[in-house]
Amino acid sequence: MKVWLNNRIMDQNRATIPLFDRGFLYGDGVFETMRTYGGKIFKADRHLDRLYRSLKITEIKVPYSRSFLKNEIYKLLKKNKLKDAYIRLAVTRGAGRVGLSGIKCENPTIAIVANKLTPYPEVMYKKGISVKVASIRQNENSPISGMKSLSFMNYILARLEAKKSGFDDALMLNSRKEISEATVSNIFIVKGRKLLTPPLSSGILPGITRGVILEIAPKAGLTPYERALEVPELYRADEVFLTNSIMEIMPVIRINNRLIGNGVPGTFTERLALMYRSLLLR
Repeated sequence: MKVWLNNRIMDQNRATIPLFDRGFLYGDGVFETMRTYGGKIFKADRHLDRLYRSLKITEIKVPYSRSFLKNEIYKLLKKNKLKDAYIRLAVTRGAGRVGLSGIKCENPTIAIVANKLTPYPEVMYKKGISVKVASIRQNENSPISGMKSLSFMNYILARLEAKKSGFDDALMLNSRKEISEATVSNIFIVKGRKLLTPPLSSGILPGITRGVILEIAPKAGLTPYERALEVPELYRADEVFLTNSIMEIMPVIRINNRLIGNGVPGTFTERLALMYRSLLLR
């Protein structure tokens, strides 16, 4: 497979970064993950807009425009002969001195990986997954809670905690004990004809798929609300599901040791999944 690194397409086994790259040393960088359907990147502009918002917050300056990077992604897809692909675009501050005093770097490192998509197992969509409320908390006051930062240790530790207890994923609360997000996804609750999801102020990533679900919910017969949520509301929910660009919509049928609804994927979850998939085929 070919990768794109600092404006060059090369074999993946030849792609290297300096030992003193701050992304490697400190997780000093941001990234985006995207998915293609039939060779087209779904909501590419929204992903790139979010990337550039993150770059502005982190004060990492890149010499390329959104449209340039978008075109380069398509070049890489074509080079790798990919139609249904997973894309990861990562930007680090670049190489610098060891220590926080070396923050100023002349050249950022920019890498794009495009691989054949390995979808989640179909059985997970049919039967639903289990989620554990993790002991690790999300810091809703941190600017990195709203971006895809390379500093991913909190999520990794939360996922490890859940896996050790026999769960598929972990759900994180913030410092106020409000529901925040899962390790790589946003969370939604269906109660009656209400669709509830935490607001950005709860310390969540403004997910691209999350945004699409909020847009199409009324057509599915649901009224969307963004508000602070607590764990007991999960237990009283009719349905719960997770969303991200790769998994799309994933039903949750158990949280901790409580079954959600009837313990099977719900009607609205399935309806939204079909509606979301219909958007991909346009």
